[in-house]
Amino acid sequence: MKRLLFLLPLAAFAQSGPPPKAPDVPKDLPPQIETLQPGVKLTLLAEHPDLVTPTGIDVDEKGNIWLASCHTHFRPQGYVGPEHDEIVVFDANGKNRRVFYDKTDATMHVECGPDGWIYLAERDRILRVKDTNGDGVGDLEENLATMNTLADYPHNGLSGMAWHPDGGLVFSLGENFGKDWTITGTDGTKVSGRGEGGVFHCTADGKGLRRIARGFWNPFGLLVRKDGEIFAAENDPGSRPPCRLLNVVEGADYGFQWVYGSAPVHPFVAWNGELRGTLGMVHPSGEGPCAVVELGGGVMIPSWSDHSIDYFPLTRKGAGYTSERIPLVKGSDFFRPTCMAVGPDCAFYMNDWVFSSYPIHGRGRLWKVEIDPSKANWLKATPDPLNDDTRLAQALREGKARLPTPKLLELARGGDSYLSDAALTALARLPWTVAELKKLPATDRVWAFVALRRADLNDEKWVRAFVAETDPEMRFECLRWIADAVLTKFMPEVETMLSDPTLDFRLFEAVLATWNTLRGEPGAGVTNPEVLVERITNPKTPARLKGYALRLVPATHKALTVLLLNELLATGDDVLTLEVVRTLAARKASAEVAADEKRSPQLRAEAILGVEDTALLHKLAKSDDATIRDEARRGLRFTEHDKSFTMSTARPAFDDTAAWLKMLEAVPGTADVEAGRRLFFHPKVALCASCHRHSGRGNVVGPDLTLIAQQGDRAAILRSILEPHREVAPQFYPSLVKLKDGTEFTGILLRSSSSEVFRDLTGKERAFPEADVISRTEIKMSLMPPGLVMSLTDAELRDLLAFLTQ
Repeated sequence: MKRLLFLLPLAAFAQSGPPPKAPDVPKDLPPQIETLQPGVKLTLLAEHPDLVTPTGIDVDEKGNIWLASCHTHFRPQGYVGPEHDEIVVFDANGKNRRVFYDKTDATMHVECGPDGWIYLAERDRILRVKDTNGDGVGDLEENLATMNTLADYPHNGLSGMAWHPDGGLVFSLGENFGKDWTITGTDGTKVSGRGEGGVFHCTADGKGLRRIARGFWNPFGLLVRKDGEIFAAENDPGSRPPCRLLNVVEGADYGFQWVYGSAPVHPFVAWNGELRGTLGMVHPSGEGPCAVVELGGGVMIPSWSDHSIDYFPLTRKGAGYTSERIPLVKGSDFFRPTCMAVGPDCAFYMNDWVFSSYPIHGRGRLWKVEIDPSKANWLKATPDPLNDDTRLAQALREGKARLPTPKLLELARGGDSYLSDAALTALARLPWTVAELKKLPATDRVWAFVALRRADLNDEKWVRAFVAETDPEMRFECLRWIADAVLTKFMPEVETMLSDPTLDFRLFEAVLATWNTLRGEPGAGVTNPEVLVERITNPKTPARLKGYALRLVPATHKALTVLLLNELLATGDDVLTLEVVRTLAARKASAEVAADEKRSPQLRAEAILGVEDTALLHKLAKSDDATIRDEARRGLRFTEHDKSFTMSTARPAFDDTAAWLKMLEAVPGTADVEAGRRLFFHPKVALCASCHRHSGRGNVVGPDLTLIAQQGDRAAILRSILEPHREVAPQFYPSLVKLKDGTEFTGILLRSSSSEVFRDLTGKERAFPEADVISRTEIKMSLMPPGLVMSLTDAELRDLLAFLTQ
């Protein structure tokens, strides 16, 4: 078994300009350790001044503990300490301290290797050091992998390391701020990329360098089991929580690319397998995970920001895994676990940064964590054995299984993402021709096309052959390929497409993101207001595409004046007109459209969502048109003027989905999808858009529901409305924050460092200095309150369900 490592959240160690001021460290730093499960014991072995701000750690076969004592990360003014980091060695009891090496900076990790070599990770190199004369001090240094890049931020370069059972070294790279990089091994082998992170493999002497997988933010924690399975604990999700526990497999793409910016939405970024050919997480981890180590049939992960250690039992599900989070240890703000390693005694040894300050502060602790299997009733005893799906996936990746192409395509589009991924790897090996691809049915052709990305992303011939396709899925994947490979030769085709009035909204987002990438601004994505406003005001932009751009701009943007919106309204294009009215409604400036009897009932109904004039609503509530009448009555709901709505009490229990479906089927008439859409975005009644995004509008507090119809049937979607707490993805658990000023705040944690950053209930980011936070408690339930359906009539619930399942 091999394990690994750590890293603090990214903001931790930026060092630019003059040194920071020395942090004000409290005199008392009680860790206040609380064990939450039976069979768990923590023992303090050593602390400051014997070790300070410790990062990487390993334990050799004799039980000696090797760790990096950091003196260089964000070194403050007046810091008293060595010029470089120290590689410190303790015995198994935390005694007999000695310094083995002191010539590295921003040292990310320590790994004991063969033949007496000690392997170290700095930001831009993996090196090894050896004591050749037996005096206990390293005197021979060799570089194994060096990285050439413009970026110099310490904590998003090279970091984690672990040993593979084949004798090779596995190491990781963060997103590198999206800057181009080239890693070179000792034999001259080079691997290049940009801000997509990666996990790599080379021999123990730095030869045969290759990339195992891509699409990470910062996979600081690495674990390679005896069976060769790789797991990573990934830190710093930015605006895309949560941090991820990942099962890393050969050739896979885990979806993230830094270059596409920090916005929570981008058509070419996936965080949990949302795009074809990407893999998601096994389970969310704690915030700021710094290591992942094997324990029985699962893994243990410490969390720097949550002051905790958690256990994740691993259960095979198809060719992948599923898990749950079991809290083991909780400490105070002065318990900041970083890296962890297992010793020959089967105990775990863990570093503790102690204090929240990123500038080094002269504090640190070393803990011993012991697990008693006879008392640990929460412990999964052994790993699950291989199942048939896993064997097949491994054989496909290794080229040992030969399946007919139709079978590979069936697996690629199937429901098991790991089998799909393995099938894509196998498909990429086949000797495809353009003619063969064109003969395939559209549903298969797009998957074969995605597979060919793995063969050579820079091979333009595949994009050239299919960029003019009319199939929207192929067009999307062509655009994604062009953007990911930055194929600037296709700028003319992209610009032509950006003026194509036949685009649907999803393709418009993809074209816009690709255009921004090719012109050198990939971070603009689809959320940059200035870029979107330029498209709206550009007279060459087709009216329909102006409508799509308007959908993406915040309704309150200063450039969206009522004068401009009225000018756009006069164009007469159906899509643009509709989006203008929706924007006016969001600004509570749509009364004129709502009252205009020359407008269509559907458009007036959209406008009514923004009407606050009670007299106008009363007038519209008497309309002969049912669409206008019903929407006006909804506008009066929950006011003293509401005479039409009575909350029903004769409904089934919330947990009886079948009875609810039967009740809805008995409602007279047919479902109205457009009415359901208005209910989704209604500011008073259903309130769905206050937390959810759909088709470009709404907030991103909860999951984007644009494709929810592909993720569950009618019963499952209704169940999620009736029982919002029943199945909540852990990444959407809210936190209750108690502040020193006596107030409380509820939101979804995005990241935690010197400030705690949350997404509030309106989708905006809120930050609180850590010193102002008394406590933060994760609430394992949905932000969506139960009983919202009681504000809807049976017909309205039926309409909303029809919209979500269309």
